[in-house]
Amino acid sequence: MSYKVLARKYRPQQFDEVIAQEHVTRTLKNALTSGRISSGYLFTGPRGTGKTTTARILAKALNCVQGPTPTPCDKCPACLEIISGSALDVLEIDAASNTGVDDIRTLRENVRYLPTTGKRRIYIIDEVHRLSGSAFDALLKTLEEPPAHVVFILATTEPHKVPETIRSRSQRHDFHRVTVEILKKHLQKLAEAEKIGIDEEALYILARKADGSVRDAVSLLDQISAFTDQTITAVHVNEALGLIDRTFFLDYFAALAARDTGAALALVKKIFDSGLEAAEFCSGLGDHCRALMILINAKEPRTLMELSDSEWESFIKQKDFFSTGDLLRFTKIITDSSLQIKNGMDARLMLETMSLRMATLDSTVTFEQILAHLTEHQSLPEMPSAPARASDLFGKPEISPAPAKVTITRPAASESIPAPVEDISIGAGSAGIGRPLNLPLVQTGWHKFIDTLKVKNQMLAAHLSMVEIREVKDNTITAVFHNAGGTSKQVVEKPDYMTIITSHLRDFFKTNVKIRFEIDANKKLTVENKPEPKIEKVDSQKILEENGQLKKLVEKFDGEIIGVREKEES
Repeated sequence: MSYKVLARKYRPQQFDEVIAQEHVTRTLKNALTSGRISSGYLFTGPRGTGKTTTARILAKALNCVQGPTPTPCDKCPACLEIISGSALDVLEIDAASNTGVDDIRTLRENVRYLPTTGKRRIYIIDEVHRLSGSAFDALLKTLEEPPAHVVFILATTEPHKVPETIRSRSQRHDFHRVTVEILKKHLQKLAEAEKIGIDEEALYILARKADGSVRDAVSLLDQISAFTDQTITAVHVNEALGLIDRTFFLDYFAALAARDTGAALALVKKIFDSGLEAAEFCSGLGDHCRALMILINAKEPRTLMELSDSEWESFIKQKDFFSTGDLLRFTKIITDSSLQIKNGMDARLMLETMSLRMATLDSTVTFEQILAHLTEHQSLPEMPSAPARASDLFGKPEISPAPAKVTITRPAASESIPAPVEDISIGAGSAGIGRPLNLPLVQTGWHKFIDTLKVKNQMLAAHLSMVEIREVKDNTITAVFHNAGGTSKQVVEKPDYMTIITSHLRDFFKTNVKIRFEIDANKKLTVENKPEPKIEKVDSQKILEENGQLKKLVEKFDGEIIGVREKEES
């Protein structure tokens, strides 16, 4: 027996089986029950949403031996003929290939003939907007005054191209785009029926790729089911369909957040090395920007974001990387680059240029932020003229833009704002009001920061080199020591040392920074994957009394003996 594709095998045969179009099917069922049958119907909506399928079900409902009925039996000769496509009284016409006036004239001559076996002659004209103007004119009179035994069902994806005279003589039913969540559940149901193993994230990718079309979603599931005999994962779906994995965009935006131009360019190279389409990449970047903007601004973002649980957790981690203003400008840059690529510009050049522009983009600064900064500090601190950039963090030369000149006047007397300040030069990324710090930016620049700190205080640099940057929120860095780092934590948290650390962090990242330290009991100290050396606890005071040189060294660096271990041979 030949294989039957899933889209045909699971094509709905009853109104109740049509996915996510209850507003249409309910109206048709009630009309059939009450006997209010129209001579013309216009089904409109995106592709694959059930227009032609509903037209066939309506044809069955009208010609069934029990009809007109909202529940055709699917057993009588009329129903079986319509299901198989051999019914003489149900004619499906493709307007895309029968566009001429002669085709419609032939149809007009045939409508006067009575049904051969059924109760009505039903004409289903698909993609009706493709008819020529003269063909519409020829159809108009017949549609206005058809014989009692004739029903026209017109289907189109572009209703605005159908003349108003045709639309006004038909009952219009709009089919809606199907949501990702409904498509995902439908695909899961079909996968279970076909015994196809597929995980949730893969189902979400298929549902999003279908873009609201049930037929496309089922066809994609049919295609991907032949890719592997194992449980289908997101990786399998991306490989089979030539899609870009969601983690790729997460890495790309992390590189933008860190202002790591090198990493961003390397990811662009990976796109071209993999043979993926530049248009697909730009589309994915736009979707990522949209998701982050919704996450930042919506009160209940989860209801607006069609993501799996794992994807949701990934986006949560990037919530504080950018402001809404940053993302809006990213979207404009991505849109402009996409249009230039479509107009024939070199795709690789455009993507690399786009990446550099976004990675080095100054943050959006509003007057509200400036005034809030002045209110908090009651005076203007010394502020550098440029924000932390890739050049600051990684030692690449770069010319800083000229600072913007801002004049601030005294507000109303009731507001607690300091005295008027005039001719203040504030750079787009001035300390305290520039793009906020984020986790990738700090993680990427931490080693460079340690190197600069070594010049000033080698002991502090040594302690801070052992921390892991775990979180950055509201310009507060959370640095975590390993389980045996309690002594280091006590040292760096001394007030004088905290002042030095925060001062150097502010100078390095060009913004006001706070830092707090924690101990992770589950985190072990590892150095180049070597086992942690065994440290023997001793009487530190006795050792200092016996070794004067060591005592002077400890006092000079305000150090402490925590144990003794054997020196490893080089």
